[in-house]
Amino acid sequence: LTPATHQGSRVQLPGGASLPNTEGMDSNDALLVSVPVSIFVIAVTLVLRYWPWPPKTLLSRERKKVQIVDIRELSSDSKLFRLSTGDSDTILGLPVGKHIAVFAPNPVECLNSEKWNGKDDPDKGTKEIDRKYTPVTANETRGYFDLVIKIYRKGTFRMPDGAETLWDDGGKVSQYMDSKRIGDSIEIMGPLGVNEYLGRGLFKLPGRTVATGQVGMLAGGTGVTPMLQVVGAALRDAKDDTMFTLIYANKTEEDILCRDILEEAVQKSKGRFIVYYTLDFPPQGWKQKKGFITAEMIKECLPSPSLKPVVLMCGPPAMVENACRRNLDLLGYPRTSQIAF
Repeated sequence: LTPATHQGSRVQLPGGASLPNTEGMDSNDALLVSVPVSIFVIAVTLVLRYWPWPPKTLLSRERKKVQIVDIRELSSDSKLFRLSTGDSDTILGLPVGKHIAVFAPNPVECLNSEKWNGKDDPDKGTKEIDRKYTPVTANETRGYFDLVIKIYRKGTFRMPDGAETLWDDGGKVSQYMDSKRIGDSIEIMGPLGVNEYLGRGLFKLPGRTVATGQVGMLAGGTGVTPMLQVVGAALRDAKDDTMFTLIYANKTEEDILCRDILEEAVQKSKGRFIVYYTLDFPPQGWKQKKGFITAEMIKECLPSPSLKPVVLMCGPPAMVENACRRNLDLLGYPRTSQIAF
């Protein structure tokens, strides 16, 4: 190797490079060299520590075990489950419009009888089943996410009009969740789904994107949670001026999920978010809509087809097909504008 040579105030390195020669420097000269180096080191340290690096995400399209850190009863048949993302710096990592799967064992009595609620097992005898849920917390929430789950318990349920409905077995995954306690763990997977809200009226759909300034929403029961996800993301973006109108259908007033979250969003929206409730069995003095979602109700409440809105739908399959799509078709909303979650 060619040794370094000293030339004046610099040390000449092989290849032509050079460094300051501190040999023989007085204290002032050494200070002139060491201060900039120290400032550089401090600056790099501060950047590495305080730079707004993207947060860690929990979801990776692989199964994850998550712990229940809190359970809150919202009504006689619905609960909020708070689940940990692992640490206080980790977010869920769920794009707006996507959902997660919650896994559960298929009940032994179903596997043995091959029946559930008096019919053939809808899960066809698989030992493990899953159901899809959309968190009600924002994706940027760190440390946890919340699921609101309606519990379908077995037994006889009395409707407000006195009629009785018999559930021989109830809901599989909802009762599995109902059995869980704080500290227990469940397994989830995501992100799942083919639709995504990119923000500012832009939706990413299979093979295309759709832009709109008006969004209509039709939801039943727990189908309100993806609507909250989309509206919440839009309202948190000061540059998103998209208008949202929701018709939310339930059997009774007690069945209305996340009502406090919905009404808080309405208040904060400054007119950008409007909610209409409709009940099959309204209480005395009820001033909102009554009965199933109808063509007349859609025509009165949702933006007209002439405004080229997107219409989001989520609820029981029969509701989506009969109360939503059939009436939307009748009123002239193109199928390309109808998006089912």
